Amino acid sequence: MRKNVIFASLLFCVLAVADVHAASVDLSAKDLMMEASQYKTLDESLGYLRKTVPNMKNAADRRYGYAFLASVQEQMGQYADAQKSYAAAAAIDAGNAVGVPKKTSEQLVIDSVRCALSVGDSSSADRYLDSAVKNSKDEKIIAYVKLYTQWSALCKADDFSDTKTAVSALKSYLSEKSMKIVHPQILLTLYHITGQSEYSKKLKSDFPGSMEAGILDGSVGLLPTPFWYFVPRSETSVADIVPSVSVQESKNSPEAAEKPKSGGKKVKKQQIGYFRDEDNANKLVKKLRGAGFSGKIQKETKPSGNTYYLVYVEENEKGDMASKLKAAGFDCLQLSE
Repeated sequence: MRKNVIFASLLFCVLAVADVHAASVDLSAKDLMMEASQYKTLDESLGYLRKTVPNMKNAADRRYGYAFLASVQEQMGQYADAQKSYAAAAAIDAGNAVGVPKKTSEQLVIDSVRCALSVGDSSSADRYLDSAVKNSKDEKIIAYVKLYTQWSALCKADDFSDTKTAVSALKSYLSEKSMKIVHPQILLTLYHITGQSEYSKKLKSDFPGSMEAGILDGSVGLLPTPFWYFVPRSETSVADIVPSVSVQESKNSPEAAEKPKSGGKKVKKQQIGYFRDEDNANKLVKKLRGAGFSGKIQKETKPSGNTYYLVYVEENEKGDMASKLKAAGFDCLQLSE
């Protein structure tokens, strides 16, 4: 019954993702992966998957096909599309395909939530979290439901005072044994918001091999998803989290994470923040100018009608604006022409 509720609540996503074609394709999930790997670029593989997956004849193989498509889209930073593809996979009432990694429908819903939050889409995230996963019997699923519920609340915060309830909940989770699986994410989130070193120290000491600890030491690059820019931070926070352009560009050295490659394109400006609230953007500009930087605001209106405010500083002739900003305590992301 619970599984069917997941299918029903996510059915609309199948309609949003699937392309309707007359001919079905008798292709296994394993063969789909092999075929996709033959293409020279991720873009070509993605085009193949988009065309083929909706037409796969066997439901179990098609279910995995959507999950695989979503994983590629997520790798490429196409979070809105990945969100829909994961949801489409979860909505297919079928078992696991043969010869490929297994995933439950609940896991696929959690993947959808993560991608929705990556683009600041808290309304979609809340809709997924309000499905049957909230009554899961899987302790791991429940841990992620609780974490992502607080992340969604943080996305809605307009200023630092609005984060207090979520921050309090996240702190309480650190003492819960059942939440240990997500403790690295919790510690990184708390450090990012508050800038308090106790969280970074605990992350490094208790989970030294985690991806989150790698983000702190620069060996792993944090993708600059809107989630991190949407969450208000303490004005005293100078958390040294290094953003990176893509996972593929993250190298095993702080220097590589410090200076992400721009693909030969000229760096035009350094992005410092991305806000839904114009007042918060103005506050950051004021803070930048107080530190000697010429902060500016670029207004952006999305297809959804939502307006956001990008705070940036133009690159200088020497090309060392990023290092100057970071030395002054400002995280930044390079934007190229």
